[in-house]
Amino acid sequence: MALPVAVNAAAGVPLAVQLKEQVRWLIALGELRPGDRLPPVQELAEGLRINRNTVAQAYADLAAEGFLVARQGQGTFVADSEAVRRAVQQAALAHLVDDALERARTLGYTPDEFARAAQARAAVQQALRRQRRALFVECTWPEVERHTRQLAEELGITIDGVHLDDLRRDREGFRRRAREVDLVITTLFHAEEVERIAGPEVEVVAVGAGFELHFLRALAQLPRGSRVCIACLDRGRATRMRRLLVDAGVHHLDLEPVGLDEERLAQVLRQSDAVFVSQAAYQEAPHLFRGPKVLTYQLILDRAGIEMLKARLAEREAALLRRRRSRGR
Repeated sequence: MALPVAVNAAAGVPLAVQLKEQVRWLIALGELRPGDRLPPVQELAEGLRINRNTVAQAYADLAAEGFLVARQGQGTFVADSEAVRRAVQQAALAHLVDDALERARTLGYTPDEFARAAQARAAVQQALRRQRRALFVECTWPEVERHTRQLAEELGITIDGVHLDDLRRDREGFRRRAREVDLVITTLFHAEEVERIAGPEVEVVAVGAGFELHFLRALAQLPRGSRVCIACLDRGRATRMRRLLVDAGVHHLDLEPVGLDEERLAQVLRQSDAVFVSQAAYQEAPHLFRGPKVLTYQLILDRAGIEMLKARLAEREAALLRRRRSRGR
C-alpha cells in the first residue's frame, strides 16, 4: 500500500526520524491498523527518493519499539501489540484534552487553571485507584502471570494472580481472599465456575480473550483441508481452543485438538500439516514441538473487556468520592 508520508531534507530533523514519527502517527490515528502490510523498504525509498537504509532504519526503530513486526519472506506489518494500543489511546486522549480545554476556555478558565485542576483531580483519582485491589483467575500460569501484569499496568491497581486449580483445591480460602478485594477478574471461559465458588457477595467481572491477529492470519493462509493440530496442556483446553477458532470463522481447515496428556499426541503431530501449540504446552514440553510447521500462540485479553473494567473502577471511585463529599457537608 502507498503510505501518505513525506520527508524534507531541509527540515533539520534526520529523515529516518521524520519517517518514523509519521508512521507512528498513522498507526495512532488508525490509518494503519494491526496486520496492515507496509511497503517494502526499497519501494518506499524509491517513492520518497531517499536511501533505502533510511527506510530500513525507521522500520527497525519502530519494530524495536513494538509498532512493527517483520516476518521472514512476507514483509513488514503493523504489530498487534501493547505499544500500538497505547498509541491509539494517547491519540484519543489528545482529542479529549483539546475538547476539555475548549470547554474550560468558554467558561472563562485559562489553560494554566485547567492544567492545575486536572493535575489535582488526577492525583486524587490515582490515590483512590491505588487503594483498589483485585484477583485475577486463569487456568495456566503463563496466562495468569502475563494477564495479571497487563491488567495491573492498565488499570493502575494491585492485582494478585490465582491459578484455577488452587481455587478449586481451597475454595474457602479463595472466598476469604475474594471478600477482601474490590473485584475478582477472570476470563469468560471460567466465569461461571469462579462466580459459583466465590459466592454471591463477591463481584466477579469476566473479560473476553481471543487469538492474536498474526495467528489467525497464519491459519487463514493454509490451504483448504489442511490437517492442523491444536495442542494444549490437556484435551479440554485444546477442545476449547478449537471451538474458539471455529467461532472466529476458521472453517476451511481440519482442526484436531490434542492435549499433552493424550497417548495419541505423537501420532497427531506426525499426521498434521501444521501444528499450533499454546505457549503453556510448549514451555511444558518444548522437545515435542520442533520443525518449521510448528507455531506457538497465546490468548490476548479483549480490549472491550479491559475498557469495561476501567469503567467499573471509575464508577467505584466516583461513588467513593460522593460518599466522602456527603460526609464533609
